[in-house]
Amino acid sequence: MEGIGWEALPGKELDEYFTYIKNHEDKLWVATFGDVTRYMRERQSAKVQSSLKGNKITVSISHPLNKTMYHLPLTLKTYVPVSWKKVNAVQGNKKRAVSIKTDQNGTYVLYQATPNSLPVVLTGI
Repeated sequence: MEGIGWEALPGKELDEYFTYIKNHEDKLWVATFGDVTRYMRERQSAKVQSSLKGNKITVSISHPLNKTMYHLPLTLKTYVPVSWKKVNAVQGNKKRAVSIKTDQNGTYVLYQATPNSLPVVLTGI
């Protein structure tokens, strides 16, 4: 009987599914159940503080959770001055250029930050 109980998915359906995942991998995060749960708990308990001075925004992120278990980088969204045409994000020795995006609230960047570590410094050019 089809549709009753546990059955393996047909090969064609699996192929379509994994092809979709591969074609959209730049927009998806694939992780274990444990990492997803840790990420959610970190995100829910995180405290973020930021300050703007000149062409730099300093962002600090922390959480009170056990640091040996909860240490995944979190994705942050920070609004930046509209005059910034390029943005670099630096946390410790990790430096990367981040893309500038716009929504109904203004100009922003998305980037990853490790909680309970050095602050992230966003520099606008």
